[in-house]
Amino acid sequence: MNLFRLRAALVLFVLASVACTDFDLEKQKLCKQFPERCGNADGSIGDWTGGALNVTFEYSGFERGCVTVTATDAANPGNTSSLDVALPGKTPGSVSVMVFRTKDWGHTLNVTTQLHEIDCSAPLVGAAQEKKTDVPEGGTLDVAFTVSAIDGDGDGYFSSGGPGGTIKGSDCNDGDPAVNPSAKEVCNGKDDNCTLGESDADDKPTWYTDGDGDGYGDVAVQSCSQPAGTVALGGDCNDNDAQVRPGRAEFLCDGKDDNCNGTNDENFNLGSDCETEFKCAGKVACASTSSQTACVPIEEPLTWYVDSDGDGFEGQAVAEQACESPVAGGVSPAQDCDESSVYVRNGLPEVCDRLDNNCSGTVDEGCGPLTWTVKTSVGGSDSLTAITLYDNGQKGWLVGTNNLVHYDFTTGTATPYTHSSCLDNWTAAWASANGRLFAVAQSGKIVTRLFNGDPGCFQVTAPAPTSLYGITGIEQSGQDATVYAVSSNGRIFKWTSPYGQSGALSTFGNVGDNLRAIANSGSEGTLLAVGGSSNAKAVAYRYDTASSQWVSDPLSGSFDGFLKGIHVTDSRFAYAAGDNGLVFKRSGGVWTPLPTVVESDGTTKVQIRDVLAFSEKGIYVATSAGMILFYNGSVWTTVYTGPAPLYSLDAPSPARIVAAGEGGTVVSFTAP
Repeated sequence: MNLFRLRAALVLFVLASVACTDFDLEKQKLCKQFPERCGNADGSIGDWTGGALNVTFEYSGFERGCVTVTATDAANPGNTSSLDVALPGKTPGSVSVMVFRTKDWGHTLNVTTQLHEIDCSAPLVGAAQEKKTDVPEGGTLDVAFTVSAIDGDGDGYFSSGGPGGTIKGSDCNDGDPAVNPSAKEVCNGKDDNCTLGESDADDKPTWYTDGDGDGYGDVAVQSCSQPAGTVALGGDCNDNDAQVRPGRAEFLCDGKDDNCNGTNDENFNLGSDCETEFKCAGKVACASTSSQTACVPIEEPLTWYVDSDGDGFEGQAVAEQACESPVAGGVSPAQDCDESSVYVRNGLPEVCDRLDNNCSGTVDEGCGPLTWTVKTSVGGSDSLTAITLYDNGQKGWLVGTNNLVHYDFTTGTATPYTHSSCLDNWTAAWASANGRLFAVAQSGKIVTRLFNGDPGCFQVTAPAPTSLYGITGIEQSGQDATVYAVSSNGRIFKWTSPYGQSGALSTFGNVGDNLRAIANSGSEGTLLAVGGSSNAKAVAYRYDTASSQWVSDPLSGSFDGFLKGIHVTDSRFAYAAGDNGLVFKRSGGVWTPLPTVVESDGTTKVQIRDVLAFSEKGIYVATSAGMILFYNGSVWTTVYTGPAPLYSLDAPSPARIVAAGEGGTVVSFTAP
């Protein structure tokens, strides 16, 4: 048996590892320390007058451990003292502790014992055993405790599942010395340290939650076994999109990192030089409307202009903007502010003709009032239904009822042709560049002649019944003119050179409506004819060269009244006018109405007899009320008013305009 000594309270001396035969020696030591408890009054060594408790602790089932023995004054619990005694390495066995009472303690002590696993530094296990005992006045009193615990694997830790009556320890697997509370927890399928299973293992692998099922996860989870919904591969930078994951090619140009390498859109050559479809320098960038790239311009595209009116200067905007001209001959900026007129462009001198010839933004700067010259009874007092000019407007022909007159405006000389072959109710006239006259009559006759001394005129007659109301001609270089006439019964006639031969006059079409005027700009493909239907609605027709047919050219709406004048400026623009103030512009193959022409009272619609145009902003009409009105692209203004009705207009340019009408009236304008 091993014997230890425990002093009751702090003044007791604790003995360790001594045998019972050494009790007197230990008593001598106590007497030297506490002479008042010894027999000799002088304090010399004598007998110990106090008794002691011999506390015995018997144990079995384990080899290593520690027992804590505690003595507490029953009368005064504040007086307490404890001793930890390591248990020797054998089983079964016992240890003893001598407990001495000091004079300031009571005679009754509460003695408790409680076991430790491994050594005295380990936590207490099992319930404490307690005994209440009176300390004898002399000698010793045995106090015995017995405890049983199982350490089957000899690792110093008691089984946590031993049989009844044994102290339950902390070893959760007492058959494996590698499993105990001091063991290192590792991932091996068992709870090495008997705490929290494998959750506190040091070598837990890392798993990653895979929310989108692409085999790569985002949030790290450490666990010895793979949790549900996790994968072994991490680094997923967007775990809500199965298309986004590490280890793949960057597949979308979208400003995002598709392969989670820390770089966005690295496979798309972003920022490199490129050229847009409009020939503009640009940089490769992600397209805003797709997952691929686009060439984003770094220079602004320009508006390009082409020459549509044939004046050699570009002013018609091309539909597409670009950094290089998308069409041949395009320029930027524009050189022409009005592509509907050859009389307007940058660099032209300003002419007093109601047009902004030099594109300055101001019309007729530096000009005074524009005036008209009026002559009456030209060629007689009969009415003039038509006028046609040649030689830059210096000469012309005037026709009317039984009236056919050549007129030289430079000399004021009128030359009437009164031969019966030259007389009829002429309704319209046209002159070729060499001054040859062509005129048509209500009787169906077509007459031609040159200005010479021959008194007679050559005539042909269209098949009856025919009343002719309009005529125009086409000239080819080095060839005689071909003329086209329209009739009230919708028939169109064509007269070719030589004009005197049989068969030279032919039917060129039949539309069925009452046609009153025809015009062109130098080719059959630009031929247009206008008039009225059987219910007096305005109508228009065009000649279709592909089918060699006249086809309806619908107006934008239904309009009451006949169209009685037409002017074709070029293949793009034409203008028609007639009853009830009607005026139409044809552009892009579509007829649209212009503002209705009314008299000065603002309501009375005028009856228009002829129209003349030099620009979308330069249109003239002559009326049966004796007025000439001008349209500047916005409004109509009256530029001439006279007493005689005016029936016809002609001009080689906006600087030279002539009108003819009732009583041989000739009204002319020449730019100063």
